[in-house]
Amino acid sequence: MNPEISTYVDDEGREFHYSFINNKADKLVIHFTAFFGDWGDRKEYKKYYKGYFHRYRMFIDEKKYNFLFVCDQFGVTENGTYYTGKAGDFFVERATQEIINIVVESQNIAWKNIITIGSSMGATGALKFGLKNNAQGIIAIAPHIDLDICAKLQGREQHVAWICPDGDTQAAHNYPYTRQIWNLINDTGVIPPRLFLHSCEDDHGVHSEQVLPFLDIYRSKGGRIVFFRKAVGGHSGDACGKDVLLDVLEKMFASKSIDVRQYDKFKYMPDNLRTPWPFIKHYLKKIRARLQ
Repeated sequence: MNPEISTYVDDEGREFHYSFINNKADKLVIHFTAFFGDWGDRKEYKKYYKGYFHRYRMFIDEKKYNFLFVCDQFGVTENGTYYTGKAGDFFVERATQEIINIVVESQNIAWKNIITIGSSMGATGALKFGLKNNAQGIIAIAPHIDLDICAKLQGREQHVAWICPDGDTQAAHNYPYTRQIWNLINDTGVIPPRLFLHSCEDDHGVHSEQVLPFLDIYRSKGGRIVFFRKAVGGHSGDACGKDVLLDVLEKMFASKSIDVRQYDKFKYMPDNLRTPWPFIKHYLKKIRARLQ
C-alpha cells in the first residue's frame, strides 16, 4: 500500500511531505526517515519523489497507535539535512516541528503519549524532536549524533557541510549545527525522556565514537536508558525488526521494564535470520567477535 501523502508549505514556498495514519488512537508514534540510499538520487526517482517513508510498510497494519511519518528531502543531494536546513538556517527543523504540531494539536494528543523513532539520520530526528518536546520515549537505532564525526568517518562530509554556514564540518564554531543533540541534552532543564538505543560494536564511527559518550551524558542528566547492544551488525539495524520494535513501543507506552536479552531469541530475529543457516551464521559471527 502506498502512503497517503500530505504537504506542508512554509513561508518561503518550500514543500514538505509527510504521511499520517489516523487509527483513532490516543497514542502517537512519530517516525523519522533516514537517508534512503544512492538509488534515490537517480533521475527516474527524483522526478516523482515526494518522500520515502522508512518502516511505513512495517507499521501500516498496526492499529494500536497513530503514526506520523516524516522525511527530509532537502540537502546537497535532496536526501537529507539531518532535519536541520541549509547554511545555518534551520528551515527543515522549523517545518518538521510545525508538521508535528499540526498533527498533535488536531488529534489532541499529549507528549506523554508520544514516542519518536528513527534509524541513522532518522534517529537524529527522533532524538532531536523527542528531546525538544519531552516525549514519552525515544527509540534511536544506530543514531548519528555528532555530525562532525559523521562527516569525517561516515562519508557524510557534503551533507553536513550543506547545513553549516561556512561549510566547515570540523570547526568548533559550528557545533550549534553539528552537535545539536549534545546541545539539547546539556541545556535541558528536565530529566530527558526514556531512551531505547540500539547500536552494534562494529559500526565504525558511530558506536564507540558517538553512542557510548552520549549514553554517559544522558545518564548523568537522569535519563533512563535501555541499551540494546550487539557485537556485530554494522549500521544496518537488522536486529530491530518489527517484533522487537512493537514490543519496545508497547512497554515504553506502559512504562514497563524492557529486557533486551529476550530479543536474542528466535521469535524476535529478523526474517532474513529466521532460516537455520543465517541464524547459525549470525551466532558464529558473534562468537568470532567475542574471541577477537
